[in-house]
Amino acid sequence: MIKIKLKNPVNVDLFKFVTKGEFDYIENGQTKEWILNNFPDPDQIGDMGHGLSIWLYGRIEFHFDKEILFSIWCDNFIDFTAGKNIKLNKWIFNDVKRLNVSKMIAILNQNKLNFTLMHKYESVIIRVLDSNVELYFSPEYNEDYGNTETENLYFAAFGLSHKDYRQRL
Repeated sequence: MIKIKLKNPVNVDLFKFVTKGEFDYIENGQTKEWILNNFPDPDQIGDMGHGLSIWLYGRIEFHFDKEILFSIWCDNFIDFTAGKNIKLNKWIFNDVKRLNVSKMIAILNQNKLNFTLMHKYESVIIRVLDSNVELYFSPEYNEDYGNTETENLYFAAFGLSHKDYRQRL
């Protein structure tokens, strides 16, 4: 396998990711080999066993089932980066401790984005319909952790999963 080293970091814009599902040229369903030949090397690779692995680009995770990418995920926003080889436009994700469900709905409406909102357990999941990116809100950052009123649910994660994987959930 010939590996291509990229001279410049790739640009990833989280606005485009959330609104269109674009993470540079990465798409769910691509193989590890394709990604290694067309995208920067991951900062870290973790073997989860049973054919599952996670590649870390800073705090952003690529989840693989055997050789196939099935999810782009992030739920760690402490020192939020996408690694040394990805220039990340964080858009609204600079200070997620202040980003609650109401603020996110206002942002989505301002950008004329269609979405669904689902209450699941003590959390809320917003799926942006054009991109299928899911935005997760939980009481994690709330001082009153047991209060699950929508206004008290704060941003916790984003993810884009392959449609076949989403159907299993």
